[in-house]
Amino acid sequence: MKLVIAEKPSVGANIASVLGANIKKQGYLVGNGYIVSWCVGHLIELAEPEAYGEEYKIKPWITDCLPIIPEKWKFGVIKETSSQYKNLKSLMNDPCVDEVICATDAGREGECIFRYVYKLCRCSKPVKRLWISSVEKNDIINGFKNLKDDSDYDRLFQSGYARSKADWLVGMNGTRLFSAMYNNFLSVGRVQTPTLKIIVDRENEINNFKSEKYYTVLLNCGEFTAESARIPDLPTAKKILQNVNTSTAFIKSIKKESKKVSPPKLFNIADLQKTANRLFGYTAKQTLDYAQSLYEKKLITYPRTDSNYVNSSMKDKIIQLTAAASGIMSAEISFTPDADRVINDEKVTDHHALLPTLSAADAESETVPDSEMKILRLICSQLIYAVSPEHIYESTAITVSCADTDFTALGKKISQMGWKEFQLKFVSLLTGKEMSVKETIFTDNIVEGLVIENHSEKIADHQTTPPKRYTDSSLISAMERAGSEDTDPDAERKGLGTPATRAAVIEKLVKGGFAERKGKQLIPTQNGAALISVLPDMLTSPQLTAEWENNLTQIAKGAADPGEFLSGIEAMARELVQTHAAALDGKKDLFREEKPSVGKCPRCGSPVHEGKKNYYCSNKECAFVMWKNDRFFEERKTAFSAKIAAALLKSGKVNVKKLYSPKTGKTYDGTIVLADTGGKYVNYRIEVQKN
Repeated sequence: MKLVIAEKPSVGANIASVLGANIKKQGYLVGNGYIVSWCVGHLIELAEPEAYGEEYKIKPWITDCLPIIPEKWKFGVIKETSSQYKNLKSLMNDPCVDEVICATDAGREGECIFRYVYKLCRCSKPVKRLWISSVEKNDIINGFKNLKDDSDYDRLFQSGYARSKADWLVGMNGTRLFSAMYNNFLSVGRVQTPTLKIIVDRENEINNFKSEKYYTVLLNCGEFTAESARIPDLPTAKKILQNVNTSTAFIKSIKKESKKVSPPKLFNIADLQKTANRLFGYTAKQTLDYAQSLYEKKLITYPRTDSNYVNSSMKDKIIQLTAAASGIMSAEISFTPDADRVINDEKVTDHHALLPTLSAADAESETVPDSEMKILRLICSQLIYAVSPEHIYESTAITVSCADTDFTALGKKISQMGWKEFQLKFVSLLTGKEMSVKETIFTDNIVEGLVIENHSEKIADHQTTPPKRYTDSSLISAMERAGSEDTDPDAERKGLGTPATRAAVIEKLVKGGFAERKGKQLIPTQNGAALISVLPDMLTSPQLTAEWENNLTQIAKGAADPGEFLSGIEAMARELVQTHAAALDGKKDLFREEKPSVGKCPRCGSPVHEGKKNYYCSNKECAFVMWKNDRFFEERKTAFSAKIAAALLKSGKVNVKKLYSPKTGKTYDGTIVLADTGGKYVNYRIEVQKN
């Protein structure tokens, strides 16, 4: 028998269906010579410090026993999923199993998820690797025809394992050190802390920004209006206005230029997250979750990709997928898709760009949630843009001279809409907001040397504006760019974190109370700003963290040594403790105790706190609130506890026993579902549990 281990039950079920393993057992499926099971995400993690000695169990934490640098790394089974770990351990050591096939997600993290389990189960059976970008039937079949030895991915695992250890060394030591120093829980992370610094620095820029006025003079020439360059002060602007008022203007020059705008690239996960945040307000995590669900439904390819291209072998499939995408978007394609535009073998890493699957053509909005359909349509739209003709237009720059001052007017005349035609249509479809391309076309009467005697003029006031606060979209862009000037220009991966982890980093900052959302904006909390103010550069430097991420990529390529990388991290941990193991005078009161979070607001993603009478969203601009004395709960004689509230916020439903029925006077077991419609009051409904 061959044991196939997927990352999640849904993917396991898809694989089992293709393999003919259709007999259901507890935690696995069997049939046709295969056993198919799954990991339910992470089953194993690096052990907590408490596993390395009694001194690390002392609370509150002390600095005397730091740094913690394990000589031999230990693993721990995650309590919530321990039953599935036991299933896998039993299956791996079953004498009937002679080969194990790793079918976890094809990437660094997926490799670690499998190997941690394999190692802890003390399994020594030969392992093959299934490496696929889609869980469609044909891709699974082809994947099993081309299984590789899992040893081919040793370097990928070494990269992931080194990343886990580095995060542990920085996070555990930094968190314990500064929490002990300032008598407050202060979460420190290899990626999250530099990300927080980016948010804090932007807030400081905004707070320190001093707005300045500047001016321009507008010259109305009848058919068009030309504008002067920026003028720093009002007296100068008035003087120019006076001179222009008594002078004749003439067209000094007309410059025309044909310009082409190439279609955008296919989506990687970061680009998808940025676009979904901009158009729909989805957080990076929400977009990743929706994409993961679509992947498990076989509607899109592997989402956690950092590539914007596909392999040359996919040229014909791109043509097929474009046809499928056009059907989903109800778009007529009158051109031959330019598949060559999206092909670049050298820039495809572990996975190709995000694409819809052929199965997506059969997706029905009745069975796929609206939020996921928006993401699917977004991916389909991007594919159509990417293979469409260029957008071509003629730009015109007119320079008008008057009283020794130049004024400029810009024009635009579209000669080929190209991919922009689809963009206007699709964005309007997805957002409900009409979009248009503005043209400014000059008549043939406008020629060089033309004298303009009848003109009018006025002064326009302007004000410099501060930089904008980060959104999920702009923060991910900043994380991508962070430290790039100090990174190898040929590096495959740059910036803070990876495309797969950036969303989780942002959410961890929000959940930890170091950043908060106000609408789409991300701003630091008081504790977030205070944390950055007390941490050393070695923990907050985006450049240093970006360099580490580049090193991890090099480890995966076999171009760097994981032991050498970790030695550097260990040395940093020692230096950190030696330099900062004493609290700084006058700074112990910097941090205030934040209210514990019951969960995340389903409307805006901000923490939900418990009050005396309710559970309320911490975002003052958000109206979400659940009242403890809600009639729904009182009628059913059920106390609206924090436990129930937390479950509703986490999964949208909670099983409750002995609900009272006002109609029958009897009690029953049922599921309370959060049925929030975004209105003033939050609604709930009951799903009766069937026996």
